[in-house]
Amino acid sequence: MTNVAISDGTVVFFGSHAVDYYLRCACWPAEGQKINAQPVGRVYGGMIPNAASIFAGYGLPPLLMGPLEDNEDAEPILEELANAAIDTRQIRRSSEFQNSYAYNFLSEANANEKTLIIVDPGYSFDLTPSERAIFSRAKYIYSTIAHLTRIADIETVVAEARSNGTKLFIDVEAESFRSAEEDWWAFSSADFLSFNEESLGKFCGTKPAHAAIASILAATRGEVITTLGKDGCEIATPVSTVRVSGLHVAAVDPLGAGDTFNSSYLFGRLNNWSIERSARFANAAAARSTTMIGPRSGRASVATVEAFLQDVERETGAVAPA
Repeated sequence: MTNVAISDGTVVFFGSHAVDYYLRCACWPAEGQKINAQPVGRVYGGMIPNAASIFAGYGLPPLLMGPLEDNEDAEPILEELANAAIDTRQIRRSSEFQNSYAYNFLSEANANEKTLIIVDPGYSFDLTPSERAIFSRAKYIYSTIAHLTRIADIETVVAEARSNGTKLFIDVEAESFRSAEEDWWAFSSADFLSFNEESLGKFCGTKPAHAAIASILAATRGEVITTLGKDGCEIATPVSTVRVSGLHVAAVDPLGAGDTFNSSYLFGRLNNWSIERSARFANAAAARSTTMIGPRSGRASVATVEAFLQDVERETGAVAPA
């Protein structure tokens, strides 16, 4: 490998890997319709490795933990992650695991949206004593409910970590949880929950959004983030709600924008930035990532993201808050 990154264990990202295939088409077809599509490329992805790669770009090497299929992609994946300054020593490589595959259809009719088909074979993961020690001593754990529930005895593991002061950041996708009731253990354990509009709607069910979010905050005293795509984001805490407008850019690929937003927001809060500053930074990082193809294309330094934000605000006439 070209580089070897060593994490201090401050932030642990847990999840599996994916191989992403890109196809470009005029529009997403209706059911039963046949269309032509052109292959655009093949890249390595996965929500958690994507987020870890973005986070590492800000200068704090994270530790990535989870399964990796031992096949012809394993070495290139590990090398790419190491070159991105990610600590890969706790990735468990085995032929018993299977990577996920994702097919991302880029629509010429609507570049702001993505159509993504994911083939996820799933996995079971029983933490070794050393892995459990790393997990429970981290200052921050970043994952999804779908990945966390594949860890044996996860509720006890999370409770142990939180008793040690670990903070949990969960990226909530609609397909990543069963229901608010069935996965309440996770929702009520997270210090940061990041929903998009689809996943928030699923969580709320028939409840008004403000009531559903209030139930989380009463249990966690944390932060509930709702990402709104090009319209920005909203962050609710027990004492206030902050709404930050989005940035309008010429998007070509929105895949990975959510992962970019989440890891960028976490970086800000880890560094004791205010909620508003963290959200503005995360908005800018996510918007910038959509102007390039690839789920990790948003990887950049803090200075690069801040310069991008200033340029867009200058072009649009927006005024940054004092």
